[in-house]
Amino acid sequence: MKIRSRPLFDYLIEADVINGTPEQIAYAKKAYRKQYKRNWKLRKRPVKEIRFTVTLKQFTALKTKAQAADMPHTSYVRHIALSSIGQPMPETDVLLAALQSISMASIAISRNKPVADVTPLIEAAENIILKYLKAQP
Repeated sequence: MKIRSRPLFDYLIEADVINGTPEQIAYAKKAYRKQYKRNWKLRKRPVKEIRFTVTLKQFTALKTKAQAADMPHTSYVRHIALSSIGQPMPETDVLLAALQSISMASIAISRNKPVADVTPLIEAAENIILKYLKAQP
């Protein structure tokens, strides 16, 4: 058997199929190729990060503003940056409250609770989502 790739050869040795049947070797080669493609896609994924430097004084000011907004400083800076281009950041607390209400309704339905117990939960989720959508520009 002729192998042109040293990493493939090492993979076949690790998989313990180097002296196996041709079907085992072919299957191991396909598995290696699939893993290789997956790793290649991960390496070639576009990088989506922004890095910048601020002075200690600027960082302290940003951190103070973030604490006043009850947000982590990284989320606060991202929120400001996205707001400047007209893309408001979703309010995760509000959306999580709606999700919690929907989840509670789903659990109640799965436990065969009466409709009277489930309806207030669904209405609460609906009200939360409607208020959120009305507040969006």
